[in-house]
This record gives sequence, structure tokens and C-alpha cells, in this order.
Amino acid sequence: MRTPTFITFVVIFLSMTTTASAAERVELRGPVATVEDGVLYTWSPQEFAGFSYDVDEDIGTERLTLVITGDSLDEPNGVVYETLAQLDDFEFEEWGTYWTISFLGEEYFAGYAEDWDSFLYYASEDDNLLVEEQLSKILYDDDQERTFSSEAPLKLEEGYELAIKGIDTYGNIWLELTQDGEIVDSTLISPSIEGATITDKTYTYTKDLGATQEIVIIAVHFKGPVFHGEEAGLQNAAIVDGIWQISNAPIDVEEDNKYDKMTIQTVNADTKTIMMNNEDNKITLNKNKDLLLMGDIRIKTADQDVICAEEPLRFYLYKEITEPGTYEIRGNVALVYDGSTAEWDPTNFAGFYYDIDNNIGLESLTMTITGDALEEPNGVVYQTEAKQNDFDFEEWGKYWTIGFLADEYFAAYVEGTPAWAYLYDDSTDANLMVDELLSKILIDDDEERTFNTGTSLKLADGYELTVTSIDPDTGKVNLELRKNGQPVDTGAVEPSKDGATVQDKTYTYKKVLNGAEDIVIIAVHFKNAYRGADQSLAIVNGVWQISDAPLEIKEDTTFDKMEIQTVDADAKTIAMNNEDNKIDLYKNADSLLMGNIRIKTADQDEISPEEPLRFYVYKEVKVERAEAQTPSQEIGLI
Repeated sequence: MRTPTFITFVVIFLSMTTTASAAERVELRGPVATVEDGVLYTWSPQEFAGFSYDVDEDIGTERLTLVITGDSLDEPNGVVYETLAQLDDFEFEEWGTYWTISFLGEEYFAGYAEDWDSFLYYASEDDNLLVEEQLSKILYDDDQERTFSSEAPLKLEEGYELAIKGIDTYGNIWLELTQDGEIVDSTLISPSIEGATITDKTYTYTKDLGATQEIVIIAVHFKGPVFHGEEAGLQNAAIVDGIWQISNAPIDVEEDNKYDKMTIQTVNADTKTIMMNNEDNKITLNKNKDLLLMGDIRIKTADQDVICAEEPLRFYLYKEITEPGTYEIRGNVALVYDGSTAEWDPTNFAGFYYDIDNNIGLESLTMTITGDALEEPNGVVYQTEAKQNDFDFEEWGKYWTIGFLADEYFAAYVEGTPAWAYLYDDSTDANLMVDELLSKILIDDDEERTFNTGTSLKLADGYELTVTSIDPDTGKVNLELRKNGQPVDTGAVEPSKDGATVQDKTYTYKKVLNGAEDIVIIAVHFKNAYRGADQSLAIVNGVWQISDAPLEIKEDTTFDKMEIQTVDADAKTIAMNNEDNKIDLYKNADSLLMGNIRIKTADQDEISPEEPLRFYVYKEVKVERAEAQTPSQEIGLI
């Protein structure tokens, strides 16, 4: 068996409005592999950002292996998933430790650890959820100080609130816990007594979770002092400095439970392990497929033109995220020690641009560590190179696309025969990199759309194209382009005439972009047009648009800690380094490198030659709740 080099990627799908449109979903891509008979592939948290990983504690043990037979993952052991619980400290350290386990890319609580200082272990009747084949989401684990009062209860998750009902002159606190307004518990604690123990200072609420009896699901530690009456301007107030809460709705991980294509085979409460495989589910890997494997984890295959022994079918594992929030798309974890080198490219950093269908993506980042720092000017070196790509509407030919700062940009139109280089020939300056510019690709599709005279095709950046009339005799289509409601261009196409060429059928809008003369920024291909007695119709089957606000990439331009050193318009390459910017790597730091790419170091307890400081690069992505689409928000008709 051979284990190939793995590739980790992320794709961000944006609603087609403007370049500032929010992501409504993200793909956390795992290593890209190829469908080859007999090959074994393995993913762990170090390669797959979809698996849970805590860099501070080096916690994360999920592992997925695939063995390909022919073009499929034969059952029952074509796909095997394993995970193991690990010990972790509570954020409020006086409570001791607990067992945490990653399952389907999410962190769960498995049980309380037995130790002399494990207060919550001894406060529970049953301490190990895996005995009853259960796991619970961790909702709170922090040591942040908070002050709350009888007038402002402490709000927890799942509808719970902890309220102060009274404080006597000795500092004893009468507490009441409610869920969705119903009282579920009340008790007295004494955090202010002389020699108060952790038991005196901690409120706990235990509950049966299925067959698991009286396990602590809420713990709150009171620091004190407490404020009685009108002291400090508060009414019956107290300070808490530790909160722990797990969900009271655990998930079942019983043997034989099915998670989509995967079935749980073993749950071992002693070793705290879970194993699944694809029992009874043969999974065939054909081109252009998107298969649900388990939970939010899926397998996607490339829509590639050529599949052969030399070009086997590419595929990747990914986790789909639609829940609103901010997420880290991280690269492989590296170690800080003098003389070490860390390298990231689309093979091990999910944030860099990569197109799996066309195997496009050439960004690279190299870090050479001196002592505990990235010395200037060549401690950090970033390079990227453009590559040819086909327009989705293939009759327009090809263009040069380039990944830059983990985003895709347009670099130039490709020169070629007139039959497939129309946008190149129609532009005065076809290569933006000659003028040290790049432009965001806003639209590239070959979707068919039909619309009538007077209706508009909504584009990005406030542009819209209107059919003003269609000649009844020739089928000539007259057009008007507007931006933000103001006319900027008129034109015409003749898609219905005999022997119509790509030029006859394509409307283009050219513009000067910061020195680049008359480059096509919008192209719309009309398949045909009709003028009848009752209605006039035009059919569009190709739309292309790049931003009219290009990005400058002049030599010596600074992007945060990085500075452009060379821009080669012929080779279509860009190189940057950290000139004049020494970057120190010390524990528990989160520093901006360039664009939205950052460096994060672990907040680890021990740093030594045997335990070097862990760090990684990452790209931050925000997922926002999808809004109802209207014609003014998407590419379409109005």
C-alpha cells in the first residue's frame, strides 16, 4: 500500500451579488486524492480541517481511512472511521479534568475523569456517558468573571437561568435554577464562609440523561465576595469565575446506529473509543458526484474532462458548514524550532485557492524559522502563478486565473485563434498584469436565461443589461447597459442571422482599468432571439464579468506584513516576502500575516526541544444566514 501526498482545500460559495457578498456556506476540504485501485488513504485532524482539533492542548484523534477497490469503496471496510477520547482540563482548573471526544467533526463530552481533584466526577452518580453509549455537546467551559444579581439572572444555554433569590448576612446564597421559566432546582451554597472549599463555592445541577443517572450537566463556581442588599449599588449580587454546561439532550452512539452511509460497529466505554464503517453501503466514485458520507461530512468527485491511468479521477472529503458564525480554515500544524522550515500550498492549506475540476491552484507559502522568529526579509516567502482556465461558456476560449492572498483573480485573456479568443481580441490591453493589476472574477457561467423586451439581466457591482428592442425582420437585439441605474453603454447583437459568429452573438463592455486600456469586463452571449406577434424573447447562455475596481499589485506594495518583490507579466507570477517585518513566534499569539491570512500559535503549557511550540496559518471565513433571494439580489431577470 502507498499513502499519497494529501491536499487540503476549502471552497467558499458566495451568493452572486457583489464582491462583498457574504458566504452562506463553506466547504472544509480534506486531502484531495485520486481513485486508484488498492490505494489506502488516511485523514486525521492534522490534514482535514473538518475534524475537531485543539492546537493548545494538541487534542484531536479522529481518523478516517479509505481503501479503494476498482472505482468504489466496497463495504464493509472500504471506509473506516475511528475516534478516541482524550483528557482535557476544565477552563476553571480547580474542577480537574474531563474526557473530550471528537465525533463527526464536533467536540463532545464523554465523561468526568477520576482523580483526587476531579470535583465534578465525585458530584455525579454516573460519570461516563459512553457506558450508556451517549455523548453530550459541551455548551459552556470558561473561567470568565461575571457579576450577576437577583434582578439579572445568569443566562445559560438550552433555556436555563440561574437566579439569586436571596443572600443572608453571612453571605449564604439561595439559588434557583429554571428552564424555560419552570423551576427545576433550588439550593443554598456558602461561598463566603471561612475556609470555604470548592464544594462550598460550586453550584451543581445533576440530571438523568437517558440511562445515565444523576450526572452533573451544570456547574457554576462562585468567587465571591457576595453583595447583600444595597452594597456596591447592587441588589443581592455575586461574582462567578467558572461555568460548565453540557447538553441535556445527548446523542446516541449505540452499536448498529446508522449515520447516513456509516454504521457504528463498536463503542468501548473503558478505552473510550468509537468505530464505524460503511457496512451494507458500497460507495461508487463517479465523476461530478457529491455524496453524503456521515453527518455533515461528504465526498465530492471532480468534474474533470479526462479520466485515465495518467489522469485518475480526483476526489476529496469535506465538511459542509451552514451554521452562521466565524470559522478558521487552517493549514497543517507546524513546529517552531531553530532552523525548521514550514511550507504550505494547496496541498496542505485549505485557505489557498484551488479548483479541483481543473486542478488549478499554485499559491505557496514558505516560512524559515531562526530562533523563535521569522527574520526579514526571507523568513516568509509567498509565491503564486497564473494558470489557464476555460470559460464556462467554452466558445469564448480561455483566460488566465491566479490565486492571490487565498482568493481567485482574473489576470489576462489567453491569446489564440479567433475562433476561441474573442475576448482577447476585443480587448486593447488583454493582460492586466502588464499594468500590475488583478481583478476579481464576479460571474462565469453558461446557464440559459430567457427574457423579454424591457426586462433586465442583473449582473454584479450594480450593472444590469436591458433588451430595449428586437428587430422583427432581422432579429437584431438592441441593448442598454446601466450601472446603479445610470446608462453607461449601448450595443447590439445579431444572434439569429445566418452564419452568426461568436462576435455577432456576444455583447461586450470594455473599460479602462487603472491604466489597462479598454479591457472587456462584461461579456454576454445570446444564443438566439425571436420577435413574434405577441412577444419578443432573447435567450442568453453565457455571462462573464470581472470587477471594474481592480487590485493593484505594484512592486513594493505592502499587504500587512508582506511586500511584493516581483510581478512578472510574461510568466504571470507574483513573489512577496516579509521585508522590514520580523515576525516573532511566541505562545498564545494570533497575528495578521497578509490579507485575511493569519498565524496562530498554541497556548501550550510546555515549550521545550521535545515539545516545540505548535503553530499554523489560517484563513478566517464568516458564514451568514441566507436571506430570501429576490431578483435584485441575484443574477437573473427583473
